[in-house]
Amino acid sequence: MEIAIEKLIVVCCFVIGLSHILQPRAWVELFVRWREQGTTGVFYTALLHFPLGAFIVAFHNVWTGIPMVVTLLGWGWTLKGFLYLVYPKHGMKMLARVSVERSREFVYAGVVLLGVAALISYSLIVRTAS
Repeated sequence: MEIAIEKLIVVCCFVIGLSHILQPRAWVELFVRWREQGTTGVFYTALLHFPLGAFIVAFHNVWTGIPMVVTLLGWGWTLKGFLYLVYPKHGMKMLARVSVERSREFVYAGVVLLGVAALISYSLIVRTAS
């Protein structure tokens, strides 16, 4: 199951990372629209992160080597979703940072996500090749 979750993370991080790099303004538009919806928009953001994070936490409890990155991502996304769901004011504060002028931050995040996809891919290749 752990390898399947790592493959899922590779695909998710690759596609979302590439999207962040190629379409940063579309991501800004999405989050600005959600911000305009107040708490409902914060819940959308939470529901973007919490389910995948909780899935990882439930089925990928690896605390050594490169695969630990997946576990840490899972806990991070779970915590973010939890905070946004139970303390939406925090989510609104974070969404307030999103603007067209700061759209380059989505590009940076996309580069990080592609790096995670590459790192986990490397780990999978090394482990399955031996």
